[in-house]
Amino acid sequence: MNAKNLRRNFWDYVRGGLRGHPGARIGPRVRLTGPGRYVLHRGSTITAGAQLWVGEGATFTMMPGSKLGDRTIVNVETEVTVGRNARISWDVQILDTDFHWIRDGDGRLHGHTKPIRIEESVLVGARSMILKGVVVGKGAVIGAGSVVRRSIDEGTIVAGNPAARVGSVLEWGSARGEMPSA
Repeated sequence: MNAKNLRRNFWDYVRGGLRGHPGARIGPRVRLTGPGRYVLHRGSTITAGAQLWVGEGATFTMMPGSKLGDRTIVNVETEVTVGRNARISWDVQILDTDFHWIRDGDGRLHGHTKPIRIEESVLVGARSMILKGVVVGKGAVIGAGSVVRRSIDEGTIVAGNPAARVGSVLEWGSARGEMPSA
């Protein structure tokens, strides 16, 4: 690791500690706002320019090894959980609320918020949206630009608007990382 990366990592850990999350990395220009609760475990990372808002009585949780990419937006009215080693790319939106209520033609009032759970080792592509009530199963992959409005099974690849199954995956890894041995 070069000196520049060491400095950046050092300051990211300092920001995490100063915000009450020792061991979590928080990049520059990250906004953690709202009266709700943040649970950022050691080893979790929020990168530059991400904006999070957690409402009263709501909780946002990031497990160890999870990462939110640059400029990602998260709005939490109830609960959002990002599982261990999940990777959320840049410019993603995670919204557990519609921000408004709706009464249908039969006079029924529809709920405007439901929790989101992103399980472990999930990969979310750039500029995707994950909407209220979604559970993203372990190891799933969401293609860039997808709009996810329904839950995704474990090991499934989805893409598109609305996101639809396009395949399955056993494992995934970083393009910069080592290739798995056969």
